[in-house]
Amino acid sequence: MAVEDIRLISTGNEELDIRLAGGIPFPSLIVIEGGHGTGKSVVTQQLIFGALKSSLKVIVVTTESTTMGYIKRMEQAGFPILDYYIMGKLTVYTTQLPGIKWTREFSRLLPAITSNYMVLKMDRYDVFVIDSFSHLATYSQPNEILDFFTITRQIVDKGKLIIITIHPGTIEEDLLTRIRAMCDGYFKLRNAVVGGRFVKIMNIVKLKGAPTVFDSNITFDVDPAFGIKLIPIALAKA
Repeated sequence: MAVEDIRLISTGNEELDIRLAGGIPFPSLIVIEGGHGTGKSVVTQQLIFGALKSSLKVIVVTTESTTMGYIKRMEQAGFPILDYYIMGKLTVYTTQLPGIKWTREFSRLLPAITSNYMVLKMDRYDVFVIDSFSHLATYSQPNEILDFFTITRQIVDKGKLIIITIHPGTIEEDLLTRIRAMCDGYFKLRNAVVGGRFVKIMNIVKLKGAPTVFDSNITFDVDPAFGIKLIPIALAKA
């Protein structure tokens, strides 16, 4: 894909756009890594909100919530997306299905099933989000995980934005190194205490397609009425 084919889309947060030198490169493959409570889901939701505001169609696969639960969480986090869902601009699928017994053998097939769906339904989305991939990959072999990311890389090269969240330790480090090389963006999130204040820190390890130098370390908190609220490091230390 030629560099001139890459454009930036807003995150829906003006301050975050500035720190990212304009927004998120589109198309691209973005992986967001973080433990429980580090803010990876709300960062992902911020990017979803920005994509919807940029008139893009979004499909989300959530492994940690029901469909309506996910939509409600976004609304409560300050992202008014219900109208997009009603109009069909946002589609949310969940693996939390009542009455379904997940066997180890079937769980191994989930990455392949998901990637096949992503290929077959490419005309239905501009942005595809998996939150989180950890649950899909629990019983998968390294070659099956690598096959999944190879297919997602091919989808991105056809003009899509794919965002995937993972928990630390889900994927072996040597395989994770290969996945990082395939990604356009790799964000690592962690909790920290700065100047006696609890904050979240997003380290942008990689972001190909950004036109200028971006801020590689972003300190933020989650405001229930606003979503992501960036915190100047000087203020965090105060």
